[in-house]
Amino acid sequence: MATLLIVDDEPQVRKLLETLLQYEGYHTLSVGSGEEALALVAEQPPDLILLDIMMPGMDGYAVANQLKDNPATANIPIIMLSALSEPSARLSGLQTGAEEFISKPVERVELWLRVRNLLRLKSYGDQLKSHSLMLEQQLRERGSETAKMNVHDLALLDLENALRQAVTAREFTLHYQPKLELANGRISGVEALLRWERPGYGAVSPGIFVPILERLGLIVTVGRWVIEQACLQIARWQRSGIGAMEVSVNVSGHQLIEGDLITDIGQLLADAGVEPHWLEVELTESSLMENTPHTISSLQRLRAMGVKIAIDDFGTGYSSLAYLRRFPLDTLKIDIAFIREVTSNPQDAAIARTIIELAHSLGLRAVAEGVETPAQLAFLKEAGCDQLQGYLFSQPLPVAALERWFWRRRGV
Repeated sequence: MATLLIVDDEPQVRKLLETLLQYEGYHTLSVGSGEEALALVAEQPPDLILLDIMMPGMDGYAVANQLKDNPATANIPIIMLSALSEPSARLSGLQTGAEEFISKPVERVELWLRVRNLLRLKSYGDQLKSHSLMLEQQLRERGSETAKMNVHDLALLDLENALRQAVTAREFTLHYQPKLELANGRISGVEALLRWERPGYGAVSPGIFVPILERLGLIVTVGRWVIEQACLQIARWQRSGIGAMEVSVNVSGHQLIEGDLITDIGQLLADAGVEPHWLEVELTESSLMENTPHTISSLQRLRAMGVKIAIDDFGTGYSSLAYLRRFPLDTLKIDIAFIREVTSNPQDAAIARTIIELAHSLGLRAVAEGVETPAQLAFLKEAGCDQLQGYLFSQPLPVAALERWFWRRRGV
């Protein structure tokens, strides 16, 4: 659980931020002055700091300068908070080294997204730092002059080499998360999710290794393997007592642009003996906007084959309704950011309802991700959502655990 430090001289602001962040599962600390903040950071460094600019005594600029000048605290992400709207205030905050800037009054979704994104980057940096320390130790033991090299670059190179090895050795696995059909309470399918246990290190977040696979040009190879494994799994379930079910796979925009995705899918389905309608490909809203004419053409060919097509994380991108109507789609998946507080935040509730209504007006299925509470389930059922997935039903599971989950649900 990440620990966030809130620094603001106004008690009501601190209380509001604590409430919003604790609801998202974060542990919070709070102080009312810059001097208290520096003392607390020295004793208990947090994972992220939300820092008000205008405070009596030591202001936020001075606090940020001291933290960023100290190697021990320089890597702690800082989000500046200010009621000042002048661009100069924002620029001054960024010049101190702060990573982000949020204007008061704080908007809940913006706060959650900026905190989430910065913590993801910090996690990546912490992993690289761990690798760097290991490499530094190895270099010291060898007594090599190369110890003066940039260990951050060495750690990244080490991770890249490990990923190349993972592709060659097929170290990846798939976990599957069930989807629930709201109309009848039955399992309507599963989403296949890529996982990597790096030998000697443990699980690595897809948010870290997938972008590196894309940058290295390896995502096409890995993506083809994911589709192959999903098709083979559909065939195995079809032959078993579980029965065939729809499997969704995430497809990178690189696969559409760089690889021969359509031919690959057709061949893999044929090799596995699986009908195309059992497979659904999911693309993010932003990837649909890249190389749009080619993307539309590719998706039309997939749709003609009988493969289903979904937009993942819908509502966070920039697609217009005019563009949306041009894509041959079957499903809109509502981004988890709008589901978390759908029962307590009227704006999120309105957005979720709008996406569901939009999906139905276009003849598409609406799927909600990240459903965790019975209250969220009740809201989405009343709003007419078609399918749900989330920890309320099941986390993503390896095949064997998922099959046991199926049998338990059927009372076998």
